[in-house]
Amino acid sequence: MNLLRTKTGRLTAFGGLYLSEGLPQGFAGVALALEFKRRGMDAAALGTFAATILLPWSWKFVMGPLVDNLHLRRFGARKQWIVFAQTGMLACLALALLRMPEFTEAGVVGLGVFTALMLLHNVFAATQDVAIDALACSVLKKDERGLANGIMFGAAQAGQAIGGAGVLKLKEATGSFGTASLLVPFLLLAILTCVITLICEKSAAREMAEGEIPAPDPGDTGLTSAGDQIVDYLLTVLRTVFLTLRGFLGFILALLPFGGMALSMTVSTVIAPSLGMGDGELANLNLICTAFWVPACLSGGWLSDRLGRRVTLATFSVLSILPGLWMGWQLKQAGWDHPPEAVDGQWPREEQLIHYWWIAGIVFSVFNGLMYGVRTAFFMDIVNPKIAGTHFTALMAMLNLVISYTYFWQGMALDTEKWNWSLWRIFLVDSGLGLLFLLIIPFVKPKQIHLDEDTA
Repeated sequence: MNLLRTKTGRLTAFGGLYLSEGLPQGFAGVALALEFKRRGMDAAALGTFAATILLPWSWKFVMGPLVDNLHLRRFGARKQWIVFAQTGMLACLALALLRMPEFTEAGVVGLGVFTALMLLHNVFAATQDVAIDALACSVLKKDERGLANGIMFGAAQAGQAIGGAGVLKLKEATGSFGTASLLVPFLLLAILTCVITLICEKSAAREMAEGEIPAPDPGDTGLTSAGDQIVDYLLTVLRTVFLTLRGFLGFILALLPFGGMALSMTVSTVIAPSLGMGDGELANLNLICTAFWVPACLSGGWLSDRLGRRVTLATFSVLSILPGLWMGWQLKQAGWDHPPEAVDGQWPREEQLIHYWWIAGIVFSVFNGLMYGVRTAFFMDIVNPKIAGTHFTALMAMLNLVISYTYFWQGMALDTEKWNWSLWRIFLVDSGLGLLFLLIIPFVKPKQIHLDEDTA
């Protein structure tokens, strides 16, 4: 059986592959972060941990030339990379779970090794993403790509919900985070088994013979070509950014947050359990927010096609700030300048603030989903059409970098031994940063640009 032979099989295959991308992201960003918080990890360490392990997604463009040029000829050019990456993901995650940090009165023991393993896990995950997209470009028919991308995106969100909320639910049922965590590697193993047995691709040697992928020059193992492509990529991006005003403004725009982020980053990880919410309740909130986010994202893209990208992107981004400001004000009114200290990993239950947190979380999910439905399309509109793939990949890398530095600064701001900001101040700064894009977006118009332009 080969899933790639039929339309239904192809859609199923890529849905499953993207599910494998979402699983560890949800696990690290939700379940693991909350567990670390309950065990006493401070906000700065949480933010730094999250920022560090996500860094590979900011330079995954380096993996592209490797996936394109380095192949074992007897196996499928993309499948071999997917199998390699998923095996690496699984091995690193399993080792990390065996080396969970120990939380003692003197500090956290083993966090460095654990972080290194999770960082390497994300190197493999980012590599898998490149290989999956390459396979999709080669096997999906033109009239399947729209539906396939919707399924892939939805499957990734489902994977995040399973890896985050699913693990929390299982922890609530079993009483053991270690046991619940096994859900993620078992599912990754199941998906890897399906890839090996149910996805069949022409061998790299056959594709080279048929001209579908380039054959290396005599004496070239592929490393030379990969290195040349990486250098060409960097030079092309630098020319686009520094030789055109629109390219430069678009690059700066990609380095800025679009709207509020505090309700989905380190601040959320620290505050939510501090309100007295249990793992099961947090899992329910995560699932419900996901249920609102996905259709909002699809709606945002649909509205942008009819009302214009810049107007909808700016509107939804600004609206996403409001629930964070409102929640920050409610915390300030309740006297919550800083989250209280836990007693044995538990906090007193704040019923009114929990009620407000549910409202803010759901409303934010709607506006954030609407924004996400527009933002990628907006950047597709402004890339240089002569180097669309290269330029777009660079912009997406910068958007991933925004997530990393936001995790970092929010962790430092929350930590009483670092910056020691009040919660209200953090929400205000988060909102201010989320509005900076308005200074640039009016000048970045979605029309064709050329490398020889020196003005917008």
